[in-house]
Amino acid sequence: MAIMLKSDIEAYAADGVAVVRGLVDGKMVERLAAAVDRAMAKPAKRAIEFNAPGEAGRFFGDMFMWRRDPDFRAAFFETPAAALAGAAMRSASVRLFYDQIFAKEPATPRETPWHQDYPYWPVTGDQFCTVYVALDEIDTENGAVEYVAGSHRWGNDYRPAPFRAGGEDAQRYTNSPLAPGPDIEAMRASLDIRRYSLAPGDATIFHGRLVHGAPGNASPTRRRRTLALRFAGDDARWQTGISTFQALRKAKLKTGDPLDIRPDLFPVLWQAEA
Repeated sequence: MAIMLKSDIEAYAADGVAVVRGLVDGKMVERLAAAVDRAMAKPAKRAIEFNAPGEAGRFFGDMFMWRRDPDFRAAFFETPAAALAGAAMRSASVRLFYDQIFAKEPATPRETPWHQDYPYWPVTGDQFCTVYVALDEIDTENGAVEYVAGSHRWGNDYRPAPFRAGGEDAQRYTNSPLAPGPDIEAMRASLDIRRYSLAPGDATIFHGRLVHGAPGNASPTRRRRTLALRFAGDDARWQTGISTFQALRKAKLKTGDPLDIRPDLFPVLWQAEA
């Protein structure tokens, strides 16, 4: 079973990102990859096509699959992901926040913009992380995510970046009172930007405030299917009035509420031994 070594926990604290090899086994990878393919073949109402009309390839996303599909639920309840998240965040308990598909098919030039995850969410607290699971071989050619090491400690929350132009979300994010994020490409030479080659079943664990983005999938043949498992720790509290995903707003919590008020949406997945 994959574990968080002391060096991994220290890397997460310092850099905002750590790598865990072999987080899930081959059987679970096949199960999750098949679930992603089902979601792509018959998109749910909440699914998103990030490509512009007529753009080459396909960049597909979906969210909250665990509530309707037992295979995505298994990613939370039948893998060590939550325990590793607890170790990384140094949290005594870990709650499921939500899950998300990011799949870039071959020859998809659409980039993932530089962004932090945290400003999209109606929450306060520092203990939020993502366990990002590779379901295909991932490297530079087919769009490996890049992480700006240490950016989770810059002390700023930046305006959410639209993943696609137009639509309600793009306008809401653009109108956010937060300052725009820095021009990472212009600063690239002065930054510590990490990129990891991942085998199926490997994962990165990264902080909710870490700046990250990804190029398109330049491979003519290789897919890039990934599953993002979002987790919340002990200090997570709700915050109303933040521009965010429609589905999260429907939780109808009040500012300052702990997530345990809605165990149906945010169940406890792991607790440290007393």
